Amino acid sequence: MKIEDTLERAAPSVTAQNAPSSASLIDRAYAQLRAAILSGQLEPGSKLRIREMCSTFDVGPTPVREALSRLVSQGLVATQSHKGFYIPELSKTEFEDIIEQRRLIESATVRTAVEKGDTQWRESVLDAYHTLQEIERTWQTSRRDFWNEWEEANRVFHMTLVDGAGSSWASRFLYMLHDQCTRYRAAMHRTGFIPEGVQDDHSQLINAVRTGDGALAAETIKTHLDRLPTLPLPF
Repeated sequence: MKIEDTLERAAPSVTAQNAPSSASLIDRAYAQLRAAILSGQLEPGSKLRIREMCSTFDVGPTPVREALSRLVSQGLVATQSHKGFYIPELSKTEFEDIIEQRRLIESATVRTAVEKGDTQWRESVLDAYHTLQEIERTWQTSRRDFWNEWEEANRVFHMTLVDGAGSSWASRFLYMLHDQCTRYRAAMHRTGFIPEGVQDDHSQLINAVRTGDGALAAETIKTHLDRLPTLPLPF
């Protein structure tokens, strides 16, 4: 799929009375590119031509380059002197490494969060979980694919869990790792609804949050992540 075809559908029109600032132009380009990458609309290996993106977003090259640079720093876009900007290729080895790093960092961080999290944090986790459940219930009774909505709600649930640990660095690393997991899952051959085991893991995590059982939370995260490499990969 061409970059201009993918982004054209999402690019909002800009009126003279509501002309965005340079910062908002960067944010808009960044948000649309990131969404296209994580949803799999922009396939691995796709070249990102600045001229095409300038036309799509109706902005100059500076906001586009800034958006691309931000995505490069997050590992969602790659660049080489002879190749320009492009979407990184996928590999089984990298995916397994991503899962292993999430397993190490997330299990330890969630254990700390469950053991030290306060009442407000627990309420936030429960709210995120209920939102995720509602999407799953709607998905089960609807013919529409709620994958993108589920992915975002799943991210919010997991990131809300780790927030309780109070570690900005752990949250930063895990945010990037979640992005990479989302990118890989978008490329997998998905059929049907979310596996039952994933839902059971989420329920177990909520039990750990309610009881303050950090050890249970850590082991559940490890089990949860160990399921991912068994999913079918397109390579």
